[in-house]
Amino acid sequence: MPRGAAKTVATEARPAVAPDAPGLWFCSWQIALEAHRRLDRALEPLELRAREFWLLAVAGAGNVPQHEIAEQFGLDPSSVVALIDGVERRGFLRRQPNPRDRRMHWVQRTEAGDRLFARALPLARRAEARHLEALSAAGQRQLLAAMRQLVPISKRREKP
Repeated sequence: MPRGAAKTVATEARPAVAPDAPGLWFCSWQIALEAHRRLDRALEPLELRAREFWLLAVAGAGNVPQHEIAEQFGLDPSSVVALIDGVERRGFLRRQPNPRDRRMHWVQRTEAGDRLFARALPLARRAEARHLEALSAAGQRQLLAAMRQLVPISKRREKP
């Protein structure tokens, strides 16, 4: 196309982003995005992000292998390292080498991390409650029960 020539813009109709009857994939993605946004806003007073909160939640069990955290977050292990680094620098987590396998690191909350998590948890619960307000109490129980049934299914590894 010669310089200065007008480009034509495709005018054919594109499919809508949201299908007419959105299924599990679309609904779960949109719910997760909104829940993440709400949690980020709720945790702002503590200068904590949703990912950091969930990292503190997972690490609270103590001696959690770093690779398991990556799996739970659905992230590449190198991305989780950067996330852990930031929270560790703030003094809320610590890493220790596994004494039986020096290649593996365990992650655990510090006392300061325990205190921060204790302050963040009520904020997170309020944000969750506000997100679920659109449903009746019975609807909330049904939704959460159904979601809890699906979680173990999603964790099963599919065989190739």
